[in-house]
Amino acid sequence: MDWNRAIERNSAALHKIVAALFAMLVTCPDRSRRSLGEGGRGDFTLPRRVYAASLLILRPAESAVRRLIVIAARGLMLKPRASRPLPAGLGGFATNSTSKTPSFCLFDPLKSFSLDDYDNNALPHFSFHSGDDAEFEWQQSPAQDEPVNATLLFARLRAIRSALNDLPRQARRLARWQAQRDLLLKARRPFKPMRISTFRPGLPPGWRQRSIHAVDDVLRECHGLARDLANRPDTG
Repeated sequence: MDWNRAIERNSAALHKIVAALFAMLVTCPDRSRRSLGEGGRGDFTLPRRVYAASLLILRPAESAVRRLIVIAARGLMLKPRASRPLPAGLGGFATNSTSKTPSFCLFDPLKSFSLDDYDNNALPHFSFHSGDDAEFEWQQSPAQDEPVNATLLFARLRAIRSALNDLPRQARRLARWQAQRDLLLKARRPFKPMRISTFRPGLPPGWRQRSIHAVDDVLRECHGLARDLANRPDTG
């Protein structure tokens, strides 16, 4: 298996997808909706429908990049950092500054089964009319055009673009986390819940059975390659 060629091919595809997503948001008619604070910092806002459409592309793209990083880190052995237990930026994004690029999150978000996570205002509503010819009347929710805070969305876009521009660095971050994980697993101490893998169980975030965008095919290939790599005795 030519792993380097697979990384180059999928990385190039993801570069195009992320660039197109940036272009879509920059040219959004409502992109001027933002509140600026002191020092030029502010919260970017987007219409809810645009925000939701962006996540349909961003989530699978992030999952694909995580699997590319795992492939890029194959056979890489590094010592854990002694100054801190985990590499910085693994758990989230720093959004308090518009000038600093946040670190890409190496972990798949775990599945949430809370009903509070579902926003009914982001979904189309319909009403049912009884009669001889029953039909559904779809109603566009006014909430779909209301502005929502997209600061974190833009931070995630900058982070994924930065990760794609330097996959070897991301692979070293992953290798250091793996070394620290192995060290903690070998230590004789009271058990504490911890992540064993950067992937969550089951299908990756953003996975769709039926492809609706080019990113779906990229994620499907990257996920398959990562699983194939994990099942190989020789990952070199």
